[in-house]
Amino acid sequence: MRNTLIGRFLLLSILWLIVLLPLWYVLARWFAAPAIWLAGTVMKACFSWVEGWHQDGVTAVLHTLVQVRMKGPQGDVLGELAPEASYPTYGYGLVLLWAMLLASRTERWWLKGLIGSLILLPVQAWGISFQWLRDVVLLSGPYGAAYLKYSPLAANAIAYGYQFGFLMLPPVTPILLWLAFNKRFVAALWLEAALEGAPEQRHQAPTKAVD
Repeated sequence: MRNTLIGRFLLLSILWLIVLLPLWYVLARWFAAPAIWLAGTVMKACFSWVEGWHQDGVTAVLHTLVQVRMKGPQGDVLGELAPEASYPTYGYGLVLLWAMLLASRTERWWLKGLIGSLILLPVQAWGISFQWLRDVVLLSGPYGAAYLKYSPLAANAIAYGYQFGFLMLPPVTPILLWLAFNKRFVAALWLEAALEGAPEQRHQAPTKAVD
């Protein structure tokens, strides 16, 4: 029974992903707006070298005062760095959460989906912000490093934050939210696992010796 329940859930999750992913891609620029706004607002408040930001479709562009060397028509010139971050890289957890909620037939799935979507906004903003920080602090070259004067410890912290926001938060957070919203479903998995092992234990009862 446990394998049947898990298999059915996984199959329905895949089917819902197939249905929801195209819709998410079509509406991605609107889903991206709150996360980009949050990331830009936090960056503007925390770093004096941030001049502003804007959204270009699903791309978040940060405008900075950090100068880097760029190739110009008549040789290298100095220009202000404007790193970009793609919202779909960090926003796909939204589709994953809704697909799992629908596949497990979660009670009040629409309300829990809305709550989960709001909780995912800081996660998406984290990924966007740390990609901006990585590009500015770690990839801006000697001119950017001379302007910022960040310590190696700060650079390592930014690299860790970027990896955490890229590899861990987008896939893990929606799964954790789904588990929190589906305690009955998880309990049913444990119960079926226990019932699955019970018949085997009965068949393995010791036999009495015959005189």
